[in-house]
Amino acid sequence: MTSADRSDSTIGPYRLVRLLGRGGMGEVYEAIDTVKDRTVALKLLPPGLAGDDAFRARFMRESQTVARLNDPHIIPIHDFGEIDGRLFLDMRIVHGRHLRARIDDGLRDPGLAVHVIEQVAAALDAAHASGLLHRDVKPENILLDGRDFAYLADFGLAQAAGQTRLTSTGMAIGSFAYMAPERFGSETPVSPRSDVYALACVLYECLTGSTPYPSTSIEQVIAGHLSRPVPPTGTPFDAVIAAGTAKDPADRIASAGAFAAAARATLTGQRPAAPIPAAPIPAAPIPAHAPTMVAPKPVPTPTTAPRSNRARNGVIAAGVAAVVLLAAGTIAWLYSSGTGGPDTAAATSTLKPAPVTQTATVGGTGTVGGTGTVDGTGDRSESTLTESAHAEPTPVDEVSPVPGLGAGDLGLPTPISRPSCNGQAVTVVYNAVTPGAYAAEIAAALTRYPGASYLRTDHSCASLKQSENGNPVYAVYYPGSSPAAACATTSRLGGGAYTRRLDDVTPVGTDIC
Repeated sequence: MTSADRSDSTIGPYRLVRLLGRGGMGEVYEAIDTVKDRTVALKLLPPGLAGDDAFRARFMRESQTVARLNDPHIIPIHDFGEIDGRLFLDMRIVHGRHLRARIDDGLRDPGLAVHVIEQVAAALDAAHASGLLHRDVKPENILLDGRDFAYLADFGLAQAAGQTRLTSTGMAIGSFAYMAPERFGSETPVSPRSDVYALACVLYECLTGSTPYPSTSIEQVIAGHLSRPVPPTGTPFDAVIAAGTAKDPADRIASAGAFAAAARATLTGQRPAAPIPAAPIPAAPIPAHAPTMVAPKPVPTPTTAPRSNRARNGVIAAGVAAVVLLAAGTIAWLYSSGTGGPDTAAATSTLKPAPVTQTATVGGTGTVGGTGTVDGTGDRSESTLTESAHAEPTPVDEVSPVPGLGAGDLGLPTPISRPSCNGQAVTVVYNAVTPGAYAAEIAAALTRYPGASYLRTDHSCASLKQSENGNPVYAVYYPGSSPAAACATTSRLGGGAYTRRLDDVTPVGTDIC
C-alpha cells in the first residue's frame, strides 16, 4: 500500500478494500461498512476541505439533496458526512460497463442508443425536478449493467439551476466535448437545457462513434459548440439531435424527457405530420402563463405551463435552494470481467478536454422530474418542465386545419378536442407553443399520457392562456368528472401538472386546487 493508497486500512466504520479511482476531488474505494455489513463505494474528499467551513456546509447541504433523488437510474447515496477529518460519500457499488466502453467496442445500435437515452433522461428529469443540474453528462458517466439498465453517475458536478457555469475558482466544470454553448462564458445561465444539449451529444456519439466536434484542440472544440452546427449523422435522428443541440437554449428541446420522446418517435417511425425542424425544435416551451407539463411515472417529458411563475420557478426556485455536490466529483463503477470476480474500476470526474458539440435549438426551458433508486425500488416522481419559445413569432392561424378535421387539428391519431366551457375542471400535463414542432411535441406527450386529449387554447375557453408571443398554445390534458377528481389527478401526477377550470369568466392562470 502506497502513502496515497489507503487500501486495507479503516476510517470510521469503513474498512477500505481497494482503491477504485482517484481524481481532483478525492479518492473512491471499494469499502465494507462494518456496521451495516455491506460493500459500498466510499468517496473520500481531500483532507483540507473539511476545514473549509463554507465548503463543508455546502457539501452537507448538497449531499442531502442528491441523497433524496430516488430515481432507478441514479446511483444512490447511502450516507455522507465527516469521519476522521475527511468529508465522505457512501454510495452503492454497481457492476457494469461504461457506455464509453460500449461505444469504443463499436456500439452503433439505434435501438439500444435510444433505450439508454430514455433512461438517462429519466435520471436527469428527476434531478431537474429538484432544481439540480448534472453538468457532466457523457458516456463515461453512464453505466450499463448486464441487462443494459442504465445508471447516471457522478452528480458531484451538479449545481443548482440558474447558477453560473464556473466554480468558485473560476474554472469551467464538465467535459468540453459535451458542453452547451452557454457554458462557455455566456451571460445565459445554465439550465436543464444545458444537460439536454449534452444528452444530444451522447446520442450523436452512440450513432456515429465520434463526438460532434472531434479535435485535439480545445479551442476548436469550443469554437464548434459556439458557431458550427453539429455535422449530420446520416440517420433519421439528425433533426432530433439538431433540436437538442440548438445553440440558443431558448430554441433547444426543453427537457431530457422530451428529447428522449422525440428520439423514440424517430426510432419507431411515429413521425408526426409536422416534421422536426433541422435546427430549432422546441420540446416544450413555457409561455409567461403557459401550462406546465408533468410527467407521470414513466419517463417525464417537458412541460410548459401557462401558470405565470409556477412552472418557471419550479426548476429555478428548487435549484437555487439546493446545489448538488458542487465539488463532490467521482462515482465508482465496478466492471464485471465476466470471468469470475468483478474487475473493479472507478470513473472520476475530470476536466478532460473533449470535443464540444452544438446543434440546432429548440424553444423552451424547464425541468423534468423522475425519481427512483438504483436498485429499482424507488418510484419515479413526476417531472415538470418549462420553456420559453424564442422562435420567430408566426401568425396565430399558422396551423392550418386538416381537411375533414376540427380547426387546429394536427393530423394525429388522436383528434383535437374542444371541451365545453361550462366550468368543468381539467388537469393540464403539457403545453406546446413553438410553431413547427406542435405535432411532434403533442404526439410525444399523448404517447406519454395514455388517454389524454389535446386542445388549442385560442379555440377553447377564455380561462386558458390564448397565445404565447403571438403563437398558438396546444395543451394536453385529462378531463375531470368534477373539480375534486381533477385535483386528485393533478395530485397523483405531481410535478408540473396543474388544474384549470374551463369557462369564460375565470382569470387566466387561476389554480383551483
